[in-house]
Amino acid sequence: MATTVSSKPLVQFESIGKFLQDVWLMSFLFIFIRVDTTISSPIVWIGILLLIAIAVNLFFYKTGYQIAISLFVSAVFGLLGFLFGAPLWFFAAIFVFSVWRIQERYSKIQEDATHDGYFMTLLLVVFSLSFFLATILRKPEAIRESILLAIIGLLLFMLDRMIVQWKRSKKENRVPFYKLVLFYVGIISVAAIAFAVIAGLAGKARVSIVLLFGDMIELILYPLGLLMEGLHALVSKFISPPISRDSQEKPKGQFEQTEADKLKGLDFGLDIPWVAILGSIILIILIIIVWRLAKNRAEVVELKENQVEYERTQSNTMQVSEQKDMSWTYSMETNVVRDAYRVYELEASSHSYTRNHNETIREWFIREGWHVSERFYDVYDVVRYSKGLMNDHDGKWFIEELNHLSKKYFKNEV
Repeated sequence: MATTVSSKPLVQFESIGKFLQDVWLMSFLFIFIRVDTTISSPIVWIGILLLIAIAVNLFFYKTGYQIAISLFVSAVFGLLGFLFGAPLWFFAAIFVFSVWRIQERYSKIQEDATHDGYFMTLLLVVFSLSFFLATILRKPEAIRESILLAIIGLLLFMLDRMIVQWKRSKKENRVPFYKLVLFYVGIISVAAIAFAVIAGLAGKARVSIVLLFGDMIELILYPLGLLMEGLHALVSKFISPPISRDSQEKPKGQFEQTEADKLKGLDFGLDIPWVAILGSIILIILIIIVWRLAKNRAEVVELKENQVEYERTQSNTMQVSEQKDMSWTYSMETNVVRDAYRVYELEASSHSYTRNHNETIREWFIREGWHVSERFYDVYDVVRYSKGLMNDHDGKWFIEELNHLSKKYFKNEV
C-alpha cells in the first residue's frame, strides 16, 4: 500500500531535508576553494547553513514561507563566518545560497518529496570527482575531507529518509521512535565494527597479496600510473604556472623595488575600506535581485493556478460531487481534496466572498468571520503542499467541513 501524508510537520521536515542535501553537495566545492578560516571551510559552511535551516524552519512552522524571514535569518547567521576569520565573499556566498535554496525548498511543492530523489547519485558523483581531483593534486587533506563528507552525508541521508518514512507510516505501523533510533544505531555499529576488523587486517592482507600477486598487479596498474602522472603534470601546469625567466634573473632587491613601484599607483591617499564598500553595494544589488525574482515568481505561480482553476471548474464540479460519496479506504488522492477546496473557493467568489490576492486562507476566513478549528488549517497545508496520497480520515473530514461551511454561509443567501 502507498504511503500517506498526515501532518504539516512532515512537510516541513521534508523541506529542511532537501535544503541540507543541497548544502552538503555544495560543501565539496570548498575542499578546493581554500578559505583562511580557523577551522576547515567545509565545516564552517555546513555549520552556518545548518543553523540557518533550523531557524527558518522554526519561523516557517508558525508563519509559513516569508522571504523577509529568509533574508533576515541568512544575514544574521551568515555573520558568524567572520568569527572564524572568513572573508566577505564567503559571507555573500552563504547569504545568496541560503536565500536561493530556501526559496526553492520552502516556497513551492517539492515534486520529489515522496521519494529519495537524486541525492545519492549526486553524492557519489561529487565524491568521485573530488577524490579523483585530490588524488591527482596529491593533497592528502583534501582526500580525508572528501571521505569524511561523503560518509557523514550518507549517514545523515539515511537518518533523514528513515524519519520521513516513519512519520508517513506511523499510524499504520505504530513503531515507537526509540526503536527506530535503536535500529539506526545498530546499523551504524555493525558497519563500524566491520570497518575496524577490515582496517585491522588490511596491513597483513596487503602484504600477503603483494607477495602473491605483486608482479601481476604492477603490470596491470603501470598504464594507470602513467596516466595519473600525466594528469598531475597537466593540472599542476595550470594551477602553478612556471615563473618567467626574466623574473628569475632579476636580483631580489630589484624585484621588490619594482613591485613596490607598481603598488604606488594603487594608493588612493585615503584610508577608505574600498573592499567593504564595494562588497556591500554588490550584496545590496543581489538582495534586490533575489527579492524581485521571488516576488515575480510568486505572482506567476498564482496566475497559473487561477487559470487552471478556471479551466477545470466545470469538469471538477461533477467529479468532486461523485467522489465525495465514494467508500473511503486507507488513503485517498490529495488532488481530490484539493479540487474540492477549489470548488468551494469558486462558490464563495460567486457569493461575493472573494479571496484577495496574496491573502492566506487563515486571513481570508478571519476577515469573512468563518470560524474553523486549527485542524482545518493544518489539513489545508497538507493538501496544498503535498503530492500523492493523504490520510483518508483527514481528507473526508476536510471535505465535510467545506460542505458544512457552504451550507451555513452560502445556502442562506440563495
